Amino acid sequence: MLPPKHDVRWNYLVTGRKNYKLQVVPASMLLSRIIRSIQTDNSQENVERCIDEAYDFFIRYEAILDRDIKTIFGAS
Repeated sequence: MLPPKHDVRWNYLVTGRKNYKLQVVPASMLLSRIIRSIQTDNSQENVERCIDEAYDFFIRYEAILDRDIKTIFGAS
């Protein structure tokens, strides 16, 4: 199960403050694009938009992202 969007780990994920080696290629590509977006525009609005995008992606594909979710957020 994913933590809520306001969990600080989402911020760490999308800003690149913590680096993760993800197993699922589309998740890795999404994260790379999001981190580049925040490097260009680190406004709070953009960070929140990127968290929303990442959260929606992880919710939608939660079943196939199980290992990556455990890597990022730990076992639930």
